Amino acid sequence: MPEALQHLIAEMTPWLQQYGYLLLFIAIAVEGFGIPAPGQSLLIVASLLAATGQMSLSLVLLVATFAALCGNTLGYFIGRRFGDVLLKKGWIKPKVEDKIHAVIGQYGIAALVLSRFVEGLKQFMFIGCGLAKMPFRKFVMGNLLATSIWVSLFGLGPVLIRDEIAPILAFYHQHKYPTWAIVSLMLMALLLFTWRKWQVKNQ
Repeated sequence: MPEALQHLIAEMTPWLQQYGYLLLFIAIAVEGFGIPAPGQSLLIVASLLAATGQMSLSLVLLVATFAALCGNTLGYFIGRRFGDVLLKKGWIKPKVEDKIHAVIGQYGIAALVLSRFVEGLKQFMFIGCGLAKMPFRKFVMGNLLATSIWVSLFGLGPVLIRDEIAPILAFYHQHKYPTWAIVSLMLMALLLFTWRKWQVKNQ
C-alpha cells in the first residue's frame, strides 16, 4: 500500500470513528454546491473501514449516494436562482464560468460524469448546470448517472479490490482525464442504446 494511501487512512479514520456517517454525508454534500471538502477521500476510507467491519457498507453507500444527490441538486438550484448574484460578487470567476459552460456545451450529460472526478470542476459543475439553465430532467438523469458511477467506484470499489487498490489508484492519478473520457463515452453509448431500444419497444 503506497505511503499516500496509508497517510490518507491514518488521517481520515479517527474523524470517521468519531463523527461517522454524519461527517461522510456533510463532506460529500457540500461539494455539490461549491465548498471544497474531502468527500471522495472519506468515501474511500469509509469503504475500507467497512471491509474490516468497522462501518456498515450498505450505510456507507446509502449515505454517500443520498448526500451526493442532495448536494448536487441544491447546487443546481443555487446556480439557477442565484447564479447572476454569485457572478456579480465574484464568488464564481468568469474563467470558471466559461470553462463550465464549455464543458457542458461539448459533453452535455457526460459533463456531469466527468466533473465528478475532476477537482475544481466537481465543486462548481452543478451550480454551473443551473447557471446554464440546463433542463431539470436532463440534469436529474446526469446527476443519477454521475452519482451512481462515483459511489460504485469509490464506495464499493475499494471493498472489492482492496488488495489491488494501490496500483489502480496510481494508474488513475496518472491517466485521469483519458480514463474518464473513455468511460464516459462508453456509458453514453450504453445509455443511447438503451434509450433507442426503449423507444422501439414502445412504438
